[in-house]
Amino acid sequence: MHVGEDIARPAFEVLRLDGILETRLLSPQLHQIVLGMARLRNAVSSLRLEGEQVEFDHAREVLEGRKPTSPAEVGFFKLARAYKDLALHPPPRLTRDLIVAKHRELFQGVLADEVAGHLKTRQNSIIHETTGQVRFLPTPPARLDAEIQALLEWYDAHRFDYPPAVTSALFFAEFQSIHPFIDGNGRLGRYLNMMILKQLGCSQVGVVPLDLRFFRSSEKYYELLGSTNTGTDYTLWCRYFVGEVKHAYRVAVKQADLVPIITRFRRESTRVVLRWILSGDGSWFGRGDYPNPRHYSVQALWGALNELRRAGVLESRGERRGRTYRLNSRFLADLYARKLLSGS
Repeated sequence: MHVGEDIARPAFEVLRLDGILETRLLSPQLHQIVLGMARLRNAVSSLRLEGEQVEFDHAREVLEGRKPTSPAEVGFFKLARAYKDLALHPPPRLTRDLIVAKHRELFQGVLADEVAGHLKTRQNSIIHETTGQVRFLPTPPARLDAEIQALLEWYDAHRFDYPPAVTSALFFAEFQSIHPFIDGNGRLGRYLNMMILKQLGCSQVGVVPLDLRFFRSSEKYYELLGSTNTGTDYTLWCRYFVGEVKHAYRVAVKQADLVPIITRFRRESTRVVLRWILSGDGSWFGRGDYPNPRHYSVQALWGALNELRRAGVLESRGERRGRTYRLNSRFLADLYARKLLSGS
């Protein structure tokens, strides 16, 4: 496939945004919060693309420990857990066995036992949601193994021929045309999107609300994916896919930007101390632990810490010289809960 500038430019922009995102996720606490928000949004959106009705509030309760009460909630929890694992660990090698195992992991207890983790043995079809008419007949079972092998061989040989977002777009289109399982191909394919993007260098994709973007543009998602059914032209799909990846990255970069929080404090010493705190691991610290590269006075440091404590950014324990501080566990969580509810 020839990749024109209209596709290549945003695809390389994705890599640049990934680097920016990595530099902004300075705080491990912030990383966990942004990751939690992204996997919640992605898992809910992936299910909604398939017509599953999962509400954000109910889904968040499941992530916080409530037992799932429906197959949709079980499916959401399994996908959210898979997204978290993918964000925190190196991606595995993409193989036929991994694809089958991941389908079993995502759908055991959600789909029938003879479906979860089993390649299809009968012909399936893509049905138009409104008309009920057959839109596309995927690869028949007799050719399934050969088609999967060909796709994996193409990926191994050509995955670095294109920017990561383009490779992922092409793989996803071909995976959906094969439709190797009776059910669950879209959800699994979107998980593989994330895995491939991370494998090819987009290290921060786990905190990017990519599936949310697909859900919010679902009509184009299905329409342009359908334009690849002939297996001859992937341009429209790739242009759409790469654009949505770039947009999702921009959202993540904005969410990880703590500059507005820092700059709302007028005193320079408070801003500098806060930036140091946000780059830490969230553990308790004393005033003497601050390295003080700008040589602020003791009074200025006490003033900065007290200002941050009064603003609810820090919590403290102990008194006077023995007082220790840490980032208030509710501060960032409440901030990002508001972002989540506002859809920003």
